[in-house]
Amino acid sequence: MSDGTTHYAGCFDAGPKHYECDLQEIGRLRLTITDLRVKLEKKEWVGLTNEEFKQCSYDADGFTIDREVAMRAVESKLKEKNT
Repeated sequence: MSDGTTHYAGCFDAGPKHYECDLQEIGRLRLTITDLRVKLEKKEWVGLTNEEFKQCSYDADGFTIDREVAMRAVESKLKEKNT
């Protein structure tokens, strides 16, 4: 169809009459892929500030926590900031 839409989802499987629908779907998918690539390339890594890093080393009461627990807290905070 010339208006940028297909007849119905998957209509290009219905035969040669739907070739244009297939081309339009491919075009839409290419644009989506390009947009996603651009977004991924622009995404910059966000690290922790010194204060955020220190906060990961202490519990809510201000006591130093186990190193493994602290590293998990750091990892969790980084995932939170970068996704």
